[in-house]
Formats: sequence, structure tokens, C-alpha cells
Amino acid sequence: MPLLFAVARVNVGCGPAEERVLLTGLHAVADIYCENCKTTLGWKYEHAFESSQKYKEGKYIIELAHMIKDNGWD
Repeated sequence: MPLLFAVARVNVGCGPAEERVLLTGLHAVADIYCENCKTTLGWKYEHAFESSQKYKEGKYIIELAHMIKDNGWD
């Protein structure tokens, strides 16, 4: 029987959350990184301290510099 869960695996790890002052205020964020090469790719918003920024919680930012277009993409 084939494993169906292997298709959904994402090779991105998440570090510990830390407080950072970003352009939009104070947030608790955790760096996300490639599980294979350990390169930091961006961050995940764990907690927003300002009510106007709460919509970011649980969302991810991947820095454009780490996006690579492969030949198979349109």
C-alpha cells in the first residue's frame, strides 16, 4: 500500500519564536528554513502585539531572493 502522506510533506523547518520590531510594529516571529540545506527562507508570524496586525498571525513570509524558478514552472 503506497504512503499517501508523503506527497503532502513540505521540507521547511521552523525555529523558535523571538520578538522583533518590524516595519509594522512588534511581532513574535520564527525563522523558517530549508530542511535540506538549512538556508533561512523567511519567517512565520507567531504573534502580533498590535490589534491591527493580528491578521498576520500564522502566516509565512518567504523572501523573494530565495525563490528560484525551475524549468518546469510556467
